[in-house]
Amino acid sequence: MKKLSASLIAPLTAVLLIFPTSMFAQGIKELSDEEKKALSEITSKKVLATVSFLASDELAGRGTGTNEFKIAAAFVASRFRGAGLKGGGKEGSFYQFAEIDAWQVSNDNITLSGPKAPKHFGLLTSGSSSVDYSGPIASVDERQKDLKGPVTIVEGQDFRTTMTTVRRLRRNGATAVLVQVAQDSQLIAAAKNAATQITMRKPVGMIPVLLIEKTDFAESDYQLKLPAIKKLKKKVRNVIGVIPGSDPELSKEAIIFSAHLDHLGKRSGPGDQIYNGADDNATGVTGVISLADAYAALKTKPKRTLIFMAFWGEERGLLGSYYFAKKPLWPLEKTVANINLEMIGRPESGARNKTWMTGWGESDLGSLMAIGAKRTGTLVFEHPRFSGRMLYGASDNWPFVQKGVVAHSFSAGSLHRDYHQPSDEWKKLEIDHMTAVIKGLFAGSKPLADGILTPKRKKK
Repeated sequence: MKKLSASLIAPLTAVLLIFPTSMFAQGIKELSDEEKKALSEITSKKVLATVSFLASDELAGRGTGTNEFKIAAAFVASRFRGAGLKGGGKEGSFYQFAEIDAWQVSNDNITLSGPKAPKHFGLLTSGSSSVDYSGPIASVDERQKDLKGPVTIVEGQDFRTTMTTVRRLRRNGATAVLVQVAQDSQLIAAAKNAATQITMRKPVGMIPVLLIEKTDFAESDYQLKLPAIKKLKKKVRNVIGVIPGSDPELSKEAIIFSAHLDHLGKRSGPGDQIYNGADDNATGVTGVISLADAYAALKTKPKRTLIFMAFWGEERGLLGSYYFAKKPLWPLEKTVANINLEMIGRPESGARNKTWMTGWGESDLGSLMAIGAKRTGTLVFEHPRFSGRMLYGASDNWPFVQKGVVAHSFSAGSLHRDYHQPSDEWKKLEIDHMTAVIKGLFAGSKPLADGILTPKRKKK
């Protein structure tokens, strides 16, 4: 998504001034001393500490199925536990587990033998099938780029150029490519990284690319054996914590606060390899943790049950939220709303301390949230560009929508130039803005949690 143009900023200001029926007419009072004390749990220092850890290099982009994602999930669970939440999983666990297929480059049982056979530095990519080849191996003429056989040698260049050459050779019939590299080539580091990363996308049309040292091949036959990409079974997890409602009847209903914990992990190639995912979506998870802290600090717990969740697999197609919607740990028919947080750390021009909601016209949730949020000076508004259906189905609220739940994503930024880039770093976040937004989400959701307001889907 691009940043707002100047032509959109002017109507934005006008939209922000429009609010629904006054909060007093809705039965909503000014913030109580207890609510103010709960809000004091949400501080810029705590927000910074949380988001900077989740977006740190040490968590390596929180790729689904990776050890770093497991660490991030354990961190979220520990924060829920420390706040006093109950585990919402089976037997009181803070996790909802699932098992998925994953794939990884394997360097097991690589063989390259024959006269003057060079040593190798591992596979840069693997194919879906193994290679067992015996015969001549010839170099590609870089000027003509003619295929010389099913196994071809090319000179290693930068990662992108090398892979472009490999894809062309594959289209011309190559079943494997040997890439000659120097000892200090960045491709060697990329191959080491590839051997540690997993992907949930089954490889289609890939061929193995083996890095070898530079040497003169003899005019003779060689034996080459390369393994197929390795299929794995990975256990993945949603994180779920619960604050039970205090009312005998309303406690049977729940509000779910959610955000996706995963990001894109790491990439191969030179330069910064880590997709830190600071704004997308360490900020959203930080918001969920902060809201859990605030609600847990209330002496008088809300009447409705509150559920706090961090999903796996959003970046792979909303997989974690779809899994929960398919196997819910709370009855979806008793779910009053899903308030999903997505990218709340970098405001657009003119929208600091303001929050917009996707799918504004699909329910009255945005209008109801705006009433309570106003008490902290935070505005929840209908974005003139992004609050339509454009992004309504693009995040983890969507599986809930498809099950009939009032569910929307709340954002406080835009798809900036660092979106889905390794440059999405926590140091670029506006922490004070983010903190104010989270406080507004607490104040906006509190009347729903207390059963004063109940959102409804709009009839079409």
